[in-house]
Amino acid sequence: MLSVIQQYFQNVKGFNRNVKLYILATVLINIGFGVFYADFNLYILSMGMTPDFLGVILSLAPFAEGLSSIPLGFLAEKIGFKRSLIMVYIVLGIAYFLQVISPARWLIMLGSLMVGLVIGGNFIIQLPYLSHYTREDRNSAFSMTTLVYYITYATGGLIGSRLPALLNPLLMNETLTYRVLLSGASLLVLLGSLPMLFVEDDKPDPRRDISFEPYLKGMDLNTRKFAITEFFIGLSFAFITSFLNIIFVYYFHSTLEFYGTTLAVLVIPTTLFLFLGPAIAGKLGNLRAVLIARTMVVFMAFGVVMTINPYIGAAAFLLFRSFFGFSQSLWFSFATSVSTCRSRMATSVWLEITFQIGMGIAALVGGQLIAAGAFRMLGVISAVSMAVCLALTYKYFSKEYLTALKKPDLAVSE
Repeated sequence: MLSVIQQYFQNVKGFNRNVKLYILATVLINIGFGVFYADFNLYILSMGMTPDFLGVILSLAPFAEGLSSIPLGFLAEKIGFKRSLIMVYIVLGIAYFLQVISPARWLIMLGSLMVGLVIGGNFIIQLPYLSHYTREDRNSAFSMTTLVYYITYATGGLIGSRLPALLNPLLMNETLTYRVLLSGASLLVLLGSLPMLFVEDDKPDPRRDISFEPYLKGMDLNTRKFAITEFFIGLSFAFITSFLNIIFVYYFHSTLEFYGTTLAVLVIPTTLFLFLGPAIAGKLGNLRAVLIARTMVVFMAFGVVMTINPYIGAAAFLLFRSFFGFSQSLWFSFATSVSTCRSRMATSVWLEITFQIGMGIAALVGGQLIAAGAFRMLGVISAVSMAVCLALTYKYFSKEYLTALKKPDLAVSE
């Protein structure tokens, strides 16, 4: 165990400077994300808006993200990773701020739509960005960025869950308290653009022919398989996580502070999984590790809502989220390793598009279920969706890539 951790940190120290700057930007942005998503749903409900309208708000961003993913991928190839990420982070900060400066529904919906139009760039650009600046340390880079995401998101969630109780007696207004905190979170997202200013310029080769064709007509069979599978991953993820703070407060009858503490504790199993991730992938292969982790996600999704005991529900969520994050970090690494150099951006884009379509559908349906008090159905649909994903992963990739693990050259490439 100690030797694995030592090797992991040796790999981190050897990361390219541009990878380290991206990780620093990830820290700032995800603390902001954590605060925002700890409080935003409750902010909307504090103004008297209904859960089904909240579902509409939450669905706008993923649907817009699905529409904008291809243009964002094209833009990144045209102007480079650095300029694209700076643009994404600046627009994101402004869009989050628009959602909280006023109770006007049209402005909240406009901000949500703007978030969706650009936030996909963070994921779409990440895969080719990290692939470009890593070689044999690719698994460690993907695992590290996922680990940083969890730690900083949990930190933001802890801040967002604790500060309302401290600020509300001073501001004497629940909605105003949330508005102040959410504005601060928006500023952190905006500040995430600063580290990217120091990334080396990566102007694309002007002689390179860049067009929309690879995203549409140029999709290979693997890209289509990854995209179909990712749709069900988005469904499974969003039915639990999009409404998690509401599940804790209104279904478990717990507190926002307990929700934040759960997010903070999430760092422990997540860290363990992600430290061991590259080693496990080396022993089992990325795909076999993904299949095992996704099987566990199915059971944990049921576990989250099959009880109203907050401690049991929180424990199930911790395992759900840990296995989910572990499987996704290896899944992304697997996707880039089996994609051709030219199809990597297309694969990245279509993973994001179908994931977000699943997220959007889950937000709309989930809002209706919560309005009807059918909290348990959130976990049931999440588990069924992941079971379908598991079956598709095995059907599409098991014969070719599990067999290939017996061959040393392919095993190493994964």
